[in-house]
Amino acid sequence: METAREIIGLMIKLKREEKAISQQALGDLLDVDRQYVWRLENGKINLTLNYLDKVIEKLNCKQADFLVLLIID
Repeated sequence: METAREIIGLMIKLKREEKAISQQALGDLLDVDRQYVWRLENGKINLTLNYLDKVIEKLNCKQADFLVLLIID
């Protein structure tokens, strides 16, 4: 069974890939290194909702887009 961190990480990865943004480019937008983005996407980081909002903003998504994916599964 996947954890909430893993599900959110997968959502970040899917949205990033949908926007054709590399891990490095997202890291640059978030002012973190590529490795941090990898850890986010693989559920290794317990991010806050405030940080999730920042990720969603940098990916140019809406919170509703993100949360609908979580509810569907």
